[in-house]
Amino acid sequence: MNSILSGDMCLELKGVERSEAGLQGCASSRDCTLHCLASAEKLPLICIRGTRGIGKTHQLMQMGQLLTSQKGERAIYVNLNHFYFSSHTIYHFAKGFYHEGGRILLLDQVFKYPGWAGELMQCRKELPELIIVFTASSVMTLEEEYPELKGEMKICDLHGFSYREYLNNHYNLSLPTVTIDQIFSDYQSVEKMVRRQVDPWLALDGYISKGYYPHREEAVLFAEDLAKNMNMLLEVDLVYIRQIAPTYLPKLRKLLYLVSGQRDGVTNVSSLSEAIDTSRATVMNYLKYLSDARLIRLIYKEDGEYPKKPDRVFLNDTNILRVIREEEPQPLLEAKTLFLASVLDAGLEVNLADESGVDFVINGKLPVRFICKGVRRRSTPSDTLNILCSDEVNGDIVGVPIWMFGLLY
Repeated sequence: MNSILSGDMCLELKGVERSEAGLQGCASSRDCTLHCLASAEKLPLICIRGTRGIGKTHQLMQMGQLLTSQKGERAIYVNLNHFYFSSHTIYHFAKGFYHEGGRILLLDQVFKYPGWAGELMQCRKELPELIIVFTASSVMTLEEEYPELKGEMKICDLHGFSYREYLNNHYNLSLPTVTIDQIFSDYQSVEKMVRRQVDPWLALDGYISKGYYPHREEAVLFAEDLAKNMNMLLEVDLVYIRQIAPTYLPKLRKLLYLVSGQRDGVTNVSSLSEAIDTSRATVMNYLKYLSDARLIRLIYKEDGEYPKKPDRVFLNDTNILRVIREEEPQPLLEAKTLFLASVLDAGLEVNLADESGVDFVINGKLPVRFICKGVRRRSTPSDTLNILCSDEVNGDIVGVPIWMFGLLY
């Protein structure tokens, strides 16, 4: 074990400063990791799952620090991409660490190691006091692919920063989360609370362009970094985990680009299959892969789900939208993309509405429609909540500003 302790791919927690040098600009522990931390006593196997560039390694370190401070136990960080693990097993390493008094094991890049799930279960059974926290790619559908882990681990899905987290990080604020019921019943009070601390409209464009993903403070080329992570997600995670032949990557890239240009998320699977020269069934599989990778979001009407054709397809977030589609911003499309990211990442459900004059329905009962400057809308049911896409909407229209949904988590 000592042979790999000299580099940044295997660190005693006291050496965490070395690893965090390149992670400035990331938030400290996110609420979702704190919630997962609370389950460590009952389920000492914790997974931090997320897409590339979302801050999994940083949150892994943060969770290790919190566990160490709480329990006073020895902790170690290990990157399973290290060549050491080409000839040594996770269990072999964990057993040696355990017998030397270690009780907190932080494992990064777990999908690079064949048979990792079985070995974690072996550790779970034979090293009962060992807490294992590991990172996993968003492409990994752990619940379906690894049934042996069912009931044995807590999955912490790490999404991008909410607008609330972005404002708190950038302006040193302490804005609280709000509930969807507060937004529907008392949004005026919520708006007053926020406006006492910051102008939410003024800061919104910065979040839309580069606020969803954490980034290094010195990384001025945010779009270049994000595009690099997106390509790595396709070229490494999807190829390795989904066993997609690299020769098909151009089709996936083209599909992602075509989806980003669909008007209002409307997707014609037949047209897409013709455009990338493949079958409709393959297009549906590719859309599911891109959805698992958190590059797109598949939106259905009520009771619809995969493998049915999605009723709408949107990009995962506005940062990706700005990177892929560099032309003049489209307020309505950006507002809907922002809304879906904010509401779905908060754990709520969103369906495409059946009713005329309504765009989406939240949790099967809360209808909403979007109001944008210069966009004419049909009449709408009286119980529908108007969402204002910008502060330039006609002042006689009453509604909730789009940014408010960014306070849900």
